[in-house]
Order: sequence, then C-alpha cells, then structure tokens
Amino acid sequence: MAMNSRPLGGISSLTALFCATATILSLICAPVAARSGYTGLQNGFYSRSCPDVEKIIYESMYESFKKDNSVAPGVLRLAYHDCFVRGCDASVLLAGSNTERANLINTGLHGFPAVEAAKAAVEKACPGVVSCADVLQYAVRDTVILTGGQSWTVPAGRRDGRVSLSSEVPENLMTPDKKVPVLLQAFQKKGLNAAQMVALAGSHTIGKAPCLTIDNRLWTYDSPSKVDPTLPASFAKTLKKKCPAAGLTTPIDLEVVTPTKFDTQYYKNIKNSLGLLTSDQSMWEDSRTKGEVVSNINSHTFSSNFAKAMIAMSKIDVLTGNSGEIRRVCSVVN
Repeated sequence: MAMNSRPLGGISSLTALFCATATILSLICAPVAARSGYTGLQNGFYSRSCPDVEKIIYESMYESFKKDNSVAPGVLRLAYHDCFVRGCDASVLLAGSNTERANLINTGLHGFPAVEAAKAAVEKACPGVVSCADVLQYAVRDTVILTGGQSWTVPAGRRDGRVSLSSEVPENLMTPDKKVPVLLQAFQKKGLNAAQMVALAGSHTIGKAPCLTIDNRLWTYDSPSKVDPTLPASFAKTLKKKCPAAGLTTPIDLEVVTPTKFDTQYYKNIKNSLGLLTSDQSMWEDSRTKGEVVSNINSHTFSSNFAKAMIAMSKIDVLTGNSGEIRRVCSVVN
C-alpha cells in the first residue's frame, strides 16, 4: 500500500480484505486464545460499547500521518517502551517530571500528539469507554498499515495504569549498543522468545535514530581503526559522512535503502552487514537469531511473524477487569 493511500471503508474493510485474500494471515485473523496471565483481552472487545472505535482511530491516525509521516515509527516505539515498562498500560503516555517519558532514555520519544488526538476522537463518540492502552495498540497497528505493512487483529480490553516512574525505565529498556545475549535475556523476562525478538526488531525498517546510537561503531570502537570491524569499509565511510564525530544529535535512517516503507529490507541489510545499530547487526552473529533474520527476508513470513509478535507483546502484564482505570486524557490520571 502506498504511503499516501487511504483504504476505502476505513480499517474494518481493510482488515476484512487482508483476512479474505491472504492465506498467510489466517492465524493472525483467527480468534486469540487466552494465555496464562493474560485473561480479559479479546478480539472485538468494543463491538457493543464502541463499535466504530477502530475506524475512528484509523481515521485520526491517517490525518496525523498525512501531516507528518514520522508519526509511524514514533508510535511504534511508544508501544515498545510502554509494554516493556509496567506492561501495556499506557504508563508511557503519562506526563510529569518523574514519569517514564521524562527519563533520559525516552527523550527522543514522539508521537504523543497523534495518540492523544486519536483518544480525543474516540472520547467524542464513546466517552469513558476505550482505554489509552488500547488506543495505543490500535494506533500502532494503523501506522504499520499506513507505511505499507500488514494488518492484524488487535485483542483489546486493557485498562490504564495510574503509576509511571522514571526510575523503572533503565532496568527494563535496552540501549542499541547491546548484543543478542543481553537483549534476549531482557525479552525472555517479558515472556518473548528469540523469534519474536527478531520479528519485533523489524520495526527498525522505518524511522530514524540520532547519530549518538552508532558513535561507538564509527569513532570509539575498541579496535586499531576505532571502527567496528563488522562494518564494511564503504558503509563505514558513508556513515561517517552522515554522522561526523561532533554530530551526535544528527538523525540518521535506521534502514538506509527504503527508510519510509515497512518492508523486509531491514533483514536484507543485516545479512549484508549493513545493519545500523549494534543490536541489529548482532542478530546475524548469533546462532539463536541468524536463522530468524534469514526467514524474515521473505515478506509473507515477516508479515505473519511481526503481527503475531506484536500481539504477544501487547499482552505483557496487562491490566484488565477492575484493575487500573479508563483515562479520559492519556497524559494524566483521572
């Protein structure tokens, strides 16, 4: 799907189209079975209480994306940073001097206004019904669609948390200089396996990162040349031009070939030693993840793997039933 296209009939028609025509998505479109610890989430959770919620959110995200396509990678990152700290409870959306979003690691997070706009649109139609946690999960699915990626069915029924602490961020979020052993341990603590980690890393097919994230690979690596030896010489030369030693805040595309398209080029780059981040390229060096990188080069395989991994991540430590609350505004508790 082209980045500026707008599916007719909103998200419901588009989801139906995927389910009807793509065999590879049959598992994604099927009902989600409850897993231990994740009871309370279900497909079509708002079918009676707010039947147009997905259409409303999609239309809002479309408008935000049309104004600024960086909304897509921004919201994707919000979802990851939300779910890995306190679970998928929209705690990352809470504003304040000591909240998660105030932590230095989260300084570059963006996409908040787009999520707030989607929530406001939902509130007009169904006040006090749909949680910010669910709005974020629907929104992240929609941003993938808007960048040419696949759809999936989002199980819902999450409630919003009332606590957000900056101090909890460092222990739960990994920095891009980490390699597979450390990364995999962090993902396993959240109930995710190596295959799911590699699939989720595919979100790096869009978006940018500050040059600071690769400074150690270009200028301060522990080698005679001070350059990461896994970088091809020509690629290192190109990156140095884009990221001079003094340009730590300069943004650089995470995937340099098709940086605004949700595709499998990210994995092709890793296979060719063109992964930008240490965390990306290390997946080719580790036997536990190398095969998954190869598998995800196939677009149908990646579509299925990414969707299922996103669903799995969206179930991490969720609040359901009477836990938490349904925030009226995502940045503040009721």
